[in-house]
Amino acid sequence: MATTTAPDPVLDAEEKALCRAINTFRAANGRPPLKVSVALVRAAEWMSRDMARTDVLDHTDSRDRDFATRLAAFGYNKPTKGENIASGESSAAATVAQWKNSPGHRANMLSTKFKVMGVGRAHASDWYWTADFGGTVTRTMPI
Repeated sequence: MATTTAPDPVLDAEEKALCRAINTFRAANGRPPLKVSVALVRAAEWMSRDMARTDVLDHTDSRDRDFATRLAAFGYNKPTKGENIASGESSAAATVAQWKNSPGHRANMLSTKFKVMGVGRAHASDWYWTADFGGTVTRTMPI
């Protein structure tokens, strides 16, 4: 029996810019770049769409899952993980600026425990952004 797999997600220009901005920020602080995880992109894209659909900015999604449970549902069940979310800004640069000014979000972007990231954004009444981070490299994709 043949099995089919979903195609890899495709990042839009601002999502790619978000990945580059996070890695530029990491480099400026002596941290290695993060690779882009297919599973984490899928999770981040889903979360951004969920927040846009419900117009709720929260790490707990509309299915009452915390980020760790959600990441596992998208195939990333490794022990080290984190999540940044934001709303309100339409550009990657402005979103990263928000996160740089928040101690917890800043710490996630600069953590040496993280090796991969996945990002997503969605728009309804506002822009919603998600960056998921992981400490184990799984299948990756180019930025």
